Amino acid sequence: MPNRFVRKLENFEKLPKTDRQAIVDVCQNIRKVAARNVMLEPGDWSYLFVSGLACRYQMLEDGTRQITDFIVPGDLCNGYSVLPDSGICSLSQCSVAYIPRDRLAQVMERHPRISRAFWRLAVAEATILRAWTANIGGRPADKRVAHLLCELCHRLCAPDDPGSNSCTLPLSQVDLADATALSPVHINRVLGRLRERKLVGLQRRSITVEDLRRLMAFGQFNGAYLHDVGAPA
Repeated sequence: MPNRFVRKLENFEKLPKTDRQAIVDVCQNIRKVAARNVMLEPGDWSYLFVSGLACRYQMLEDGTRQITDFIVPGDLCNGYSVLPDSGICSLSQCSVAYIPRDRLAQVMERHPRISRAFWRLAVAEATILRAWTANIGGRPADKRVAHLLCELCHRLCAPDDPGSNSCTLPLSQVDLADATALSPVHINRVLGRLRERKLVGLQRRSITVEDLRRLMAFGQFNGAYLHDVGAPA
């Protein structure tokens, strides 16, 4: 089940079989989480997402939600810091491995290669966060949304067939608005313009990227900043 996370770590450090097995061993407590469920429970838990889509978010003083990251299979939450993570909400049905923080710490202590891979992964994820900041603060609304949709396609559903040029993302227009600092009315207009260009299709709780290559060009998307940490193998 945690193979996607193992592959992600091995982008930064080649892991022997014993290290890979140590990760598998701490990921046995896998639970189903319903869609639209706030799931950051109190206590010393880390969360490894096995399937589905979720998000990290912060609630602002006026009660609005700002999504600060999307969580895809292979992402670990509440794993690097002694401080609690931000709020976590499932956007689709998810499978999640609940890992005791003390057991995860023991694995890192006993397996130095895993510890080094964790550190390098954390640095790469900080780079991705800076790219998010630049996208929200520096691009006009149309290109901002296009860029984020391209990132999600790369991280969540990059197809096995390299010739494929579309993907479906299980998120609503409200989710996308909260992730791009746009109002729901504004995001509806932006998506309407992208649909007119035949770049996306809209359903009730999903968005389909119809032409990924053209959307990448329009959104000025270059996935090098992802360090392949989100690309399915």
